[in-house]
Amino acid sequence: MSTDDSDRRRRALSLHERLLKQGRIPLLCWHHLEELLGGDDDHKARKRISFVMSLPHIVWIRLPKDEAGLGSAAQVRAAEVIAASEGLTDLIAIRDRARELLLKSGTGSQAIGEEAWVWDAVPPMLRSRRSGADVVAALGPLRTFDESRTIGELSKGEINSPQAMRAQLGVIHARALQEATQSTGGDTVRARAMADEFLERVLAMLPPPGTTIRDLLVSSLVDQGLDEAEVRDECILADLSRLGVFRSQLRVIASETGSSFEALKRVPMDILPSWVIAEALRQHGQVRALRPGSDLHDSHLAVLAAYCDVLYVDKRTSEDFRQAVKKEPRLDGLIGEIAKAGDFDGLADASC
Repeated sequence: MSTDDSDRRRRALSLHERLLKQGRIPLLCWHHLEELLGGDDDHKARKRISFVMSLPHIVWIRLPKDEAGLGSAAQVRAAEVIAASEGLTDLIAIRDRARELLLKSGTGSQAIGEEAWVWDAVPPMLRSRRSGADVVAALGPLRTFDESRTIGELSKGEINSPQAMRAQLGVIHARALQEATQSTGGDTVRARAMADEFLERVLAMLPPPGTTIRDLLVSSLVDQGLDEAEVRDECILADLSRLGVFRSQLRVIASETGSSFEALKRVPMDILPSWVIAEALRQHGQVRALRPGSDLHDSHLAVLAAYCDVLYVDKRTSEDFRQAVKKEPRLDGLIGEIAKAGDFDGLADASC
């Protein structure tokens, strides 16, 4: 271990002791480990795991059914859904019940296990997923339909002819390339790879001959978890798309809750703290030209604002929260303090 490494470890332990004296205990979840282990330096990743294991007192996220491992934003959503399924309907009550289900405390080794070698396989896995996260972050804003219109209005249109469709695909690729170039800060090689991957996904979803616009919309929304009867002519596509995203997430976490996806469909999205926080940041946060894949991690970590007294975030996320709190009254009393800390030294200063 180098002198710099030793100094950094001593400072980290000193910070941990200072936080404990202030009555603050670090909260750890899977997304923190994604940040700690997702770089290209495997040696540094091992040192970080060793440090986490050495911590004498931390809090971490884990559902009661799980004997090991760290929970993620998915487990936070699952705990909230369990609380809602128990009959709770108030945001604060659901948050408090989810806290009871989620938060565990003990040593770092109890949180992530005592065998550091187990984590050697994680950094390569995280690196392999990095490009996918970059594509989602960069091209997430792209839409193939005008979502401000109703299903009835959109259904009056027709599927393009093969010739017109080829021209439209060219337009879609050009838009994807433009978004990706802007998001990556001008990296044209990565941007083109992202645009090509996006177009491949669009091609895979092209409808068979004879499909109507309504058929296409209904099929897409039902695939996301809506019932066909929910796709009515008077519904605005943006509202149904929002519900589709939520239902897709419910399908993913159903096994974590002990309930079937069909049973979970009755849970309203707007009573779940993690959804309310994410939606407030999406609607009221800054429009970002640069959208790296790490923005996805930030959005996952943001939901922890309801489950800790102080959430340390970077400058951009702090501004997103400031705008969201100002414009979304449901966040009042739901989240704790949002503090700015762009790096380790900033965290040390912020905790004083």
